[in-house]
Amino acid sequence: MAAPCSIDAGVCQGGQTCCGSTCCGAGQLCCDRQGPVSGAPVCFTPTTQQPTCEQGCAPLCQSDRNIKTDVRPVDERQVLERVAALPLSTWRYSSDPGEVRHLGPMAQDFRSAFGLGDTDKGYHSIDAHGVSLASIKALFEMVQEQELRLRRLEAENAQLRAASSTCKE
Repeated sequence: MAAPCSIDAGVCQGGQTCCGSTCCGAGQLCCDRQGPVSGAPVCFTPTTQQPTCEQGCAPLCQSDRNIKTDVRPVDERQVLERVAALPLSTWRYSSDPGEVRHLGPMAQDFRSAFGLGDTDKGYHSIDAHGVSLASIKALFEMVQEQELRLRRLEAENAQLRAASSTCKE
């Protein structure tokens, strides 16, 4: 017997929408599972507390400060240093066809480097976003410092040249 619906040909009835191989009811969202092996999408019933798909950023990363506790600043340069030391590889999941490639860290290395999330078998995309943004901020700050240093050295060089040309006369 055929599945109730599929990506190619949905057969859901009366207000239902196709979600992978199941039908979501009216008002439900079809959510992609997030993690190291995504799997089939699932139907999710939104609530006031959870109006979008569960954490994992599909379709929206929940990041409102009003739903967070124990907020602590990070040392962006330390995050950047950990990113620089993080082993990255290309790879494919055992279930992927041979021509499919992915790029990224192993979950165990990510967990060891940053201590984020709740497992060493996967990492949440919101954590990867945070690590990326912290690294970008650290790099921006470093570029700003280098630009300031370069301007200072150029001004100093110009003064030395001016003094040198005055001495020659």
